[in-house]
Amino acid sequence: MSKKPEGVYKLALNVCRPLAKLTTRPHWSGQEHLPDGPFILIINHVTEYDPIVVMHYLEQAGHAVRALAKDSLFRVPVVKWVFTSTKMVPVNRESSTATDALKYAKLALLEGETIAIFPEGTLTRDPQLWPMKFKTGAARLALATGTPVIPLAHWGGQNVLYRWRKGLPRLGKRHDTWVMAGPAIDLSDLAQDENDREAVVEATRRMEDRLTEMVAQLRGEEAPAKRWDPKLEAYPQD
Repeated sequence: MSKKPEGVYKLALNVCRPLAKLTTRPHWSGQEHLPDGPFILIINHVTEYDPIVVMHYLEQAGHAVRALAKDSLFRVPVVKWVFTSTKMVPVNRESSTATDALKYAKLALLEGETIAIFPEGTLTRDPQLWPMKFKTGAARLALATGTPVIPLAHWGGQNVLYRWRKGLPRLGKRHDTWVMAGPAIDLSDLAQDENDREAVVEATRRMEDRLTEMVAQLRGEEAPAKRWDPKLEAYPQD
């Protein structure tokens, strides 16, 4: 069984619950796809408000997750205490030590924990807030451990707090938010080797496609044919 919310983790959720109830009107589906055992959860990243939108969904399904989070958050006093107490995994994206995060994530999975990853690596830069190109960490972790990969799509949190904290949360009304988990992404035909470049590229592509399809379903719109590339600051042309 994967770990359930308890201790400081449960306390943090209870502290945030009034804010979630004040600002969101949740529409949840797909919780039956969350396995009993440990899994890797991949989540699209729209706004800093994403954890408020997503975490209570997971709690209701009985799951606590250890998230890979940027290391700068561990320097914020109260956040540092919560993240350290709940064993969140710091990631320094600009350092060679970023690979250490995957090492700790592997150990967590072996201990029965569930790992949550925003595979875009940061808030989406796509002008219309679609998922952009993924980093390869989630794929490498999945191929190294054989752990199920569950896609979790959400939408609507940007109406409470737009990305990059452009203004304060909008507290005057409850905004509709959608969260949906999907079936595990099948990677069984790929080489189960995190150092196999072709397998990593293909696994990453499958994750991008599945999560984007789910976001499109929630939005009721057709997604762009290609993923925004933050390095190019554009959609790839080839």
